[in-house]
Amino acid sequence: MTTTEKLVSTWDACFDKESGWFPPLERALQGLTAVQACWRLDGKEMNTIKELVNHILFYKSQLLSSLTGSTDAPSTDTSFDADTRVIREEEWQETVEKLKHTHTSIREKLSALSDQDLLSELDGVTIDQSVSNLVLHDIYHTGQIIFIRRMQGSWSV
Repeated sequence: MTTTEKLVSTWDACFDKESGWFPPLERALQGLTAVQACWRLDGKEMNTIKELVNHILFYKSQLLSSLTGSTDAPSTDTSFDADTRVIREEEWQETVEKLKHTHTSIREKLSALSDQDLLSELDGVTIDQSVSNLVLHDIYHTGQIIFIRRMQGSWSV
């Protein structure tokens, strides 16, 4: 298996392929409503699932922009701004779809790279390392999402 194939396999495992070690992000978001995504434990300062998903999406968008040379991605992560409103269901579904689309677009770009291409640098870090870091980032936040869902009673193992 090439380095590119291993990296793509890891990329898949953090998002939509069961690895046996941890649930992928897509599964952690399955069946989640907008109300559940905006839920916050009463009186507690904590992130909502909506904020975490937007944060994950911000960094995926940054990577995709770097890989494509695009300037479309926002330059500042505003995921944790004090927006406490409950979003409409359509808005939540659009966010989830944008996350899936961005993840899939990155996967397509990665699949087309050679092992040598992975050693190219994006902002002073190799593509290989950037993707590996983002996989770890996604897994960390997926764990937070599952924890929040367990607190609100919307997660079944």
